[in-house]
Amino acid sequence: PDGRLLAADVDAHGLLLLSREGTRLRVKRRLTISPYPVEIAVARDGRRAFVASLWSRRVSVVDVPADESDAFRVAATLDLPLAPHKLLWLEDRGTLIVGDNFGGRLAVVDAAADPPQLKTVRKFFAENIRGLAVDPKSGLLAVSHTMLNEFAHTIRNDVHWGVLMSNDLRWLQLAHVIDPAADFYTQGHMHPLGEPGMGGSEPAELAFFADGTVVVPLAGVDKVAIGREGDFAMHRLDVGRCPTTAALSDKHRRAFVANLFDDSLSVIDIEEKNVAATIALGPMRPLTDAEQGEKLFRDGRLSHDGWMTCNTCHAQGHTAGGLNDNFSDKSFGAPKRVLSLLGVKDTAPYAWNGSSASLAEQIKRSSAMTMQGRELSEQEIGRMVAYLQTLEPPPSVDALRGGQDQKSVARGKTLFGELRCVKCHAPPLYTSADLYDVGIHDKQGNTHFNPPSLRGVGQRGPYFHDAGAASLDDVFVTHGHQLDGRVLSDDELRDLLNFLRSL
Repeated sequence: PDGRLLAADVDAHGLLLLSREGTRLRVKRRLTISPYPVEIAVARDGRRAFVASLWSRRVSVVDVPADESDAFRVAATLDLPLAPHKLLWLEDRGTLIVGDNFGGRLAVVDAAADPPQLKTVRKFFAENIRGLAVDPKSGLLAVSHTMLNEFAHTIRNDVHWGVLMSNDLRWLQLAHVIDPAADFYTQGHMHPLGEPGMGGSEPAELAFFADGTVVVPLAGVDKVAIGREGDFAMHRLDVGRCPTTAALSDKHRRAFVANLFDDSLSVIDIEEKNVAATIALGPMRPLTDAEQGEKLFRDGRLSHDGWMTCNTCHAQGHTAGGLNDNFSDKSFGAPKRVLSLLGVKDTAPYAWNGSSASLAEQIKRSSAMTMQGRELSEQEIGRMVAYLQTLEPPPSVDALRGGQDQKSVARGKTLFGELRCVKCHAPPLYTSADLYDVGIHDKQGNTHFNPPSLRGVGQRGPYFHDAGAASLDDVFVTHGHQLDGRVLSDDELRDLLNFLRSL
């Protein structure tokens, strides 16, 4: 309320307190925060903030100083069973809703408690939750997300009709989300943000005007959707490249949409439903091949009718762990878990059955067979390969939280070798180029699969090609994976899991 700003510094793992000085911003205070801060929510009085940290899977509660004499400090932290991104602070309820960056989960946190307590995690059919806001008119919770259907096939018909991948604006009763005993879906509904012939890939951060008009950027197709909860369909406008967020002026009935890939703002007249102006934010330098590849990775025009981007299934190069029934294994009827692309550059061959010898080959096949899109040029494929080669494995969550037991990790590494896990998952990449029959056959009778790299395995889940193991514990406790009948002691299991999570 005093005009100061908070900003997350994701690279330096910090929180910045900023003040305005004319047309400039000045850093007043810095605070070290849990690594990879990606989102901030601020209480009404400006004295308390909540910060979501992606890879450390944590929410931090921060005391914001009123003046120079007050402490700028982390008052509490809460570890989460998901990688958080979007935050919604419900002041009157003392509740914080936290959206999973990858999968369909909403964590409900009692932020009024000292320390904050995780009340429940609500699971629903969704991936890529990018918008969380309460409609000021209806009081409904609006959530923008995508939804991958594991029962659909990657054929033109299922893509065209939005059966394989849908782009959605979901409306939910807020009380039903917060109450773990309530039916999550009762009295809720959805707006499709795409329709046949006109997909709406990568619905992004949404914003509401006071009268209930909502603005939803569609990052993959360079458009925004505008409408209200009771509308039959949303109105669309063309904006700049990869619109990701919007700021609103109720007084002037304007929406200011930030376009990521052309460094511009689109100014939208809500009453006239047109783009009133485009503001360039400065000259753009020439992009590298990898940066051009990232633009292609997030371009819905590479898919049939714009229903999806590469980023839809592989958000930020990672995965929500959902199942996709594509033709990589030369069959339908046995959907496979979507693989993470983080750290993928050195892990050929690609696809679960190792059918692609190179990243270029896999990109070409995915565009044509999964996305049902146009044929890519050699230059486009080369640029996407360059982008994927920049993606490093995700960091260890235990290391980021400062909770690694190094002696336990060392014992787990020794046990990993004794159990001959290294046969398939050979260091330093913790994979190998061969196919193996490990007893987990698919519904079409396929028996041999290429082992994914275990680097960053603690940031994934579920596990196996059919997502049959919900957690790393389940891999060994429930499935006894490659233990040959051996039952691990509690200490052995703890050491093995600590080692795997350290990768």
